[in-house]
Amino acid sequence: MRRRVLLGAVIVALGGAALGAMRLKIYVAEDPGFCAHCHKTTPEFSAWTKGQHRGIPCQSCHHGTSEQGLAMLRTFVLEGTPAKPRRHAEVQVGSCATCHLSHDPNWPQVGASRGHRIHAVERKIPCIKCHAAGIHRFEPAAGSCKECHGPHTVNLAGMHQVHCFACHNFTTPATPGGDLKPTRRDCLACHRAQGVLQSRFPDDAPMQFACSACHKPHVATASLVPCTSCHQTIGIDGLHARRGHARCADCHREHVWRSEREDCLRCHPATASHFGDKPCGECHGFKAPHPKPE
Repeated sequence: MRRRVLLGAVIVALGGAALGAMRLKIYVAEDPGFCAHCHKTTPEFSAWTKGQHRGIPCQSCHHGTSEQGLAMLRTFVLEGTPAKPRRHAEVQVGSCATCHLSHDPNWPQVGASRGHRIHAVERKIPCIKCHAAGIHRFEPAAGSCKECHGPHTVNLAGMHQVHCFACHNFTTPATPGGDLKPTRRDCLACHRAQGVLQSRFPDDAPMQFACSACHKPHVATASLVPCTSCHQTIGIDGLHARRGHARCADCHREHVWRSEREDCLRCHPATASHFGDKPCGECHGFKAPHPKPE
């Protein structure tokens, strides 16, 4: 009888020890409370508790070995909270992909987005290269792009304080052979949303190419490409060659580019009653050769 009781006690003790060891392993490997013993007063931990990943255990991203975990536990038990938390359990390559490239609909899947496909998938740039500066907020810092791309100053008025992502949209769907250069749609969507000169961006405008064909926001000077870079014979065609017609924008309103009767009347008001409402260009040729004045 005594032997059975002793055997039962041993089994209970071993079972309790195994259960305790398992719970201790889970506590060290999966419970954020273990990390909080030393990190609860650090800015990183505070940011994590308020960030988008606050429901994710620290250990899911900061992969430490069992030996490192037990060493930290032993240090805490014997020495208490260290004055300065030691550096350990670095974020490994692939930690982010476990969720964000997993095809799990519960997580934002970045592999199909324009910017992440180029940076993370094609060029194998680690996520923390851009996101680590956010310290658990995981929002790329304003200067993260400049670390690789340099200080691309925006010289266009009204855009010099805009962040890179406003034009180079990382999250839009990737297209075969696509890059991060803003498309015409990107530019118009932003301008229309802000109410910037909406009347100047008609959907039926005669020129439907990318805005970057004319606008070079990162060029130090002359960010607007001259019209003559494409229209090379404008200066010798018809009335374009006459004095007073040298500046394209004086007659052609930006983004519409069609010159209407009202545009002519700004400089030629005396002809307001001339030939009714007939467009000036029907008689005054700007494309056909026209003799220059003596």
